[in-house]
This record gives sequence, structure tokens and C-alpha cells, in this order.
Amino acid sequence: MSIVTTNNAKAFPQEAAAASLLVEQAASAAGLQAQITQLFRFVPDNRIILRGTLAQQDAVFRMPLSAASRKQITREWAELNRTHPYMSRGPCQVACPLHFDEVSGLMVISHIPGTPLMKHLWTLNPEDRAPVYAHAGDWLAAYTQPSQSTRQANVRHWLIRARDAAAKQPHPALAEVETRVFRKMRHLSRQIGGHDWRVSIPHGDFHPNNLILNGQILTGIDTGGSSVAPIYKDMARSLTHMARRGLFFGQARKFGVDALAFDALAKAMQLTAPEQELYLPYLICFETLFRVEHPQMPQHRVEHGREMAKSLLRDLRQIT
Repeated sequence: MSIVTTNNAKAFPQEAAAASLLVEQAASAAGLQAQITQLFRFVPDNRIILRGTLAQQDAVFRMPLSAASRKQITREWAELNRTHPYMSRGPCQVACPLHFDEVSGLMVISHIPGTPLMKHLWTLNPEDRAPVYAHAGDWLAAYTQPSQSTRQANVRHWLIRARDAAAKQPHPALAEVETRVFRKMRHLSRQIGGHDWRVSIPHGDFHPNNLILNGQILTGIDTGGSSVAPIYKDMARSLTHMARRGLFFGQARKFGVDALAFDALAKAMQLTAPEQELYLPYLICFETLFRVEHPQMPQHRVEHGREMAKSLLRDLRQIT
């Protein structure tokens, strides 16, 4: 498992305590009425995320511990300020940006109560999951709509990134089938090249654990996308994230992922036939190849990934 998925506060207690102190010092230097109450996540030499209050309002404090993390947090701050004006009310929301310190890179946003959508989906019977997951499609449609446009499909960019990532696959069982998926992705790129597809400013890491459900309100977190990307990229990220973990709504698959989940997103995003039959499958290929499993990933996760890739390959044979 990677350092990101372990309990780093216990594994590196002194480093975590030092990083927490940095947050407190940065908040004090900025003149904030802040109180830290809980550590959410600590990634050594990357970032620390804590819960607390800012002027008695529940808040989350994110502090970069590296140049790369500071760049990411700065992007997230800019995105929250762009999207919060049109996603501060109603069923689809983002967190409220509260403070950003230019000196330290400390970002403070409102705390979002509720349950991660993926955690909630696991508690439901499979047949009850699709209607709830459809809300994720509504959220993505609301988030991307103001920045949507069309431009010529830059298929080569995604093909090269997929090729380079797939070359690092450490699991032979996955590498074998993913090699065949890449060949089909290359065929798809020729069918798509020269055509226009829809693009927008994306979420950037759109999976169900980055959507917090609280009653009828769904709030997106970690919204760090800043450059324009195909709208299908976020969709593919969410669908493959669930398939890799064995979270399904029914027995049928479509391009390797759950068919009902695929259809729910397609409906919410009002995908045309070419978008459903070519463009979204193309980005599902990308996500399948780009998200290389960790060498120590449990065997059941490797098997989920292999089944997803094999099912994807079967459907790709029908369109390439």
C-alpha cells in the first residue's frame, strides 16, 4: 500500500505533530481566530489536513508541505472561488472558501458534514444504488455547465499519457490485458481524431469519495481541476474507481464498468450517441491504463482491475 493510504499520523507521529504546529503558527501569524481539533490526513512531505473552527465556524485547514502540494492547494482555492458563487445553494454544492494565506499556503474552507457518497452506496442494496448515484451525475452537470465548450478532440495527448503509464504496470496479469486495451484505444483514437468533443474545467479527481452526501445535498470536495479537459474524463474516473473496488449496481457491465452507473452519468450529462459509444469509452480506456495499481495492492483489487479491463476489451471489439 502507498504512504497516502496508511495511517500516517500513527506511523509518523513526530512529523505529524510538527506539521500540525505549522498550521497553528500560520493561522496565528495571519491573525485568524482559529482552533485545531482533529487531524484528518497527514501525508509526509506533501500536505496535512485538519479540522477545527475559524471564528467559531466549523472549518477544514489544508497546509502544503511541498511545492507540488502548494500548487495543488492554490488551484483548489481558485476553483472554489470560481464555482462557489453558482454552487453555494441547492442540491449540488461546493465548500465555502474561507481564507487563503499567501505566505504559508494555508487554505481554510468550510467543513462539510455528511457521508462520502461511495461509503453510503456500500450500505445500500445493489438495486437501490443507481438512483442515489444519479445525483453524482447531476452534480457534475451543474459543476461543468458554465465552462463547457467544444473543441477538436486532442486524442494524442490522452493516448501518450495512457501508454506511458501502462508501461509501469507491476502486475503481469493486468499488464497482459491492458496491452490489448491500449491497442483498442489506439484504434478508437483514429475514429475520434478530427472530430469535436465537449470540454470544460473538470473536477480533476471525480470519484464518489470526493462527494459528500448530507440529506438531499451533495457537496464536491478536492475540486482542483484548472485546465480544460474532455467532460468524459471526470465521468470515466468515477466509473472506473467503483469498478476497481467491486462496487456494482447490477449484473450488467458496459465498457468494463457498471452499466447502470454508466447510463446514469450519460443521462445527467446528456451524452449524444457518439459521446456514449466513442468518447466516454475512450476516456474509460485512459483511466483503466493511467491508474496503475500499487505493487502491494491486495489480490482482490488486482482481480477487480483485471475483470474490468477484460470486460472493457470485449465491448471495445464491437466498436473498433
